[in-house]
Amino acid sequence: MLEENCRNCKEAITGNFCPNCGQRRYKRINRAYVLEEIQDIFVDVNKGFFYSVLKILRNPGKTAREYMEGNRVDHYKPIALTFVLAGISIFVSVSLLNLNDIMKKYTEQQHINSKLMSDIFAAISSYYAILMILLLPVFAFITRIPFKKLGHNYYEHIVMNSYVVSYYTLVSIIVLYPILFLFRQSPEKLMLVSQSSFLILPFILVWFFKGFYNQIPLKKIIIKILAVMALTLLAYILVVIVSTVAFILYGLFVDKAVLEYAKPK
Repeated sequence: MLEENCRNCKEAITGNFCPNCGQRRYKRINRAYVLEEIQDIFVDVNKGFFYSVLKILRNPGKTAREYMEGNRVDHYKPIALTFVLAGISIFVSVSLLNLNDIMKKYTEQQHINSKLMSDIFAAISSYYAILMILLLPVFAFITRIPFKKLGHNYYEHIVMNSYVVSYYTLVSIIVLYPILFLFRQSPEKLMLVSQSSFLILPFILVWFFKGFYNQIPLKKIIIKILAVMALTLLAYILVVIVSTVAFILYGLFVDKAVLEYAKPK
């Protein structure tokens, strides 16, 4: 193979990749190049995305542990995976299930006449997957407190929780959404099923952390998860209080229209 200079860093290249920056040897874009790129997309997804999805469904805790220990070559990056799955979840909930309109109908049936509350119900139901991603830093902070002595840092807990979120999102797409589809004509039943789905989260957490910390007795894992749930409840209460106070102060001193937005009609 002839030697040439890298088009990116000017380093001499004798192989297919630059030894300095890693860029592939220059190849003019033609039909073969485009076909190769398309093929690479499907090969990479098949090796990474579907492989990771299957591993997570079988045992999310063990999969996360293997990734953290350095077995990463065949895995899709966990945080990126949460975004991909969130996109699929939102597409299904908004475009196929039409949860936005169903939740608004539910609030009307329950005589929840506040436009703010109606919009909150609709947004959480349709976009909960994105909400869970945004809360990953908070979840990581909370789970690290009871598990701190086991040696993993805050950023490693972000990765752990991304696996938990991915597993819950997968269960929602595969199991929950088909059930919600059956109840789409009955907003009350759909809401009941949707809210009940959150009850499995403690069990998912126990299963995940037992799979991750397989050397820790189940009893200790359960105690730590109870601590996680208590801290989560405390954080939720604090967020509600702070948000409510901030909302009221903003309405009183900045824009009174927001108070009308929240007021029952």
